[in-house]
Amino acid sequence: MPYSDAQGKDWALATYLSIAPSTVIDIGAGAGTYAKLMRPHHEAHWTAIEAWFPYVTEFDLDDLYDQVTIADVRHLGWNQQVVDMAIAGDVLEHMTRTEASELIRWLKAIAKALLVSIPVLHLDQDAVNGNPFERHVDHWTYEAMLAELGPGVVDTWRGDVLAYYWWTRPDQHGKGTG
Repeated sequence: MPYSDAQGKDWALATYLSIAPSTVIDIGAGAGTYAKLMRPHHEAHWTAIEAWFPYVTEFDLDDLYDQVTIADVRHLGWNQQVVDMAIAGDVLEHMTRTEASELIRWLKAIAKALLVSIPVLHLDQDAVNGNPFERHVDHWTYEAMLAELGPGVVDTWRGDVLAYYWWTRPDQHGKGTG
């Protein structure tokens, strides 16, 4: 679904506010859940990366974000510009474990802070409204994602459906990135 479960959103907002980023990349923006939640509380430059073009008009992504890039992030050629924060919100389960690991590695290389949200409850899902990117390809446990992120995890939040992880570069521990 282009929407995220409501669990943990207060924790995610508090984390965003403690980071106080100047630049944010939202991977798999969907309905713009994180921009809607966070932007009213702290001004930053937000970039959406969304693979499914119909979501741009369906969810007014051009109004929610400063920049919208329509691309499958797994195949997006990137410069190595550093951003203050990257959000991988309910997106990693839509790709293979290997692809998710590669994306995490890339995000850790370009972001000072990374916020990951992932279902920790096995949720089967096929294409939604013709969008093949909505299919759940892999399942993660709380512990598996924690191990994948490795050193640099500052804090986590775990619910029945979702888990959140706040990772920062070692030189950012204990301070905001903005």
